[in-house]
Order: sequence, then structure tokens, then C-alpha cells
Amino acid sequence: MKRLSHFTAILFLFSLNAACSPRSDTSAEDRILIAEQVSRYSQLWDRKDSEEFSRLFTKEGVMEWHLPGAENENPIIEGRSAILDYSVDAHTGRLDGRQSRHQFSNLVFEKLSDSEALTEHIFLVTHQLPGQQPTIKATGTYRIQWKKTDEGWLMSHRELFVDR
Repeated sequence: MKRLSHFTAILFLFSLNAACSPRSDTSAEDRILIAEQVSRYSQLWDRKDSEEFSRLFTKEGVMEWHLPGAENENPIIEGRSAILDYSVDAHTGRLDGRQSRHQFSNLVFEKLSDSEALTEHIFLVTHQLPGQQPTIKATGTYRIQWKKTDEGWLMSHRELFVDR
């Protein structure tokens, strides 16, 4: 009888652990899907594909910059259509004739649920003009809030903390 009660207690603990633990298969899949979106962010921006880039954001998505020495003047762009307009202006204006490369690393999941996530990663951006060597333009950290939608994992708020 004592053995049966120990066995029952162990079985109960295993079932409780399984019920209370995050679903690792879903968690792993969501992490991969979000990491792919992070990579798409840099690829689409560097390809100057403004339309697809804007689709990485929710309809109410926000892009926010934190610039050194400008703590009270952080640019904020709200809404997918405004993000598209900003992207087109950047790609056909200041980046025209210039190749940018966004290098991302050290992706960390600060929070992850079935419907929301928070990630941080570091970046290094280079620009290159034809016939010239690339130059470092910026380094820093991205903090991104994600929402799981019918379209997949999309950015609801992207913050950029620039080192220089």
C-alpha cells in the first residue's frame, strides 16, 4: 500500500509538472518563427523592400528611436501605413545609391507566451557607397514587442537604442 501511494504521488507530480510547464514544442516553434522575422527585418530593409518591411508590423505598430543626447526628442512612427511611408522615404532618399547592412546577434527572449513576446538583440549597421569600403553607421540594441496574429508573429512596438 505504501508503494502504491508513493507511485501515485510521483505520478501526480509528473502530471502537475506537465500541466504547469510551458509547452516546449510551441515555445520552440514560436522562438524560431520570431527569429525568422528578426532576420526578415534586416533583409527586407537592406533590400529596400518597403512594402514587405511594413508588413512585419501590426496595423497599429510603432517604431521608436532612442538617440544619444536626445532623450526628450525620440522619433516615433505609429501605424503600418506611416511605417510604409517612412520606409519609402528612407529607401528613395537618404539610402538611395547606398547599400545598408543590418547585422543582428544575441537574440534573447525576455518574455514569451502563446500570444505575446518581448525580445532584445544587438545590431551593427554598415553603409557602403559604390566602389567604397563599408563604414559603420550605428550600433545598439533593439527591443521588440511581438503579437501573434492571423498573419503570424508581428511587431507591435520596435524600440531602437542607438549607442552612437
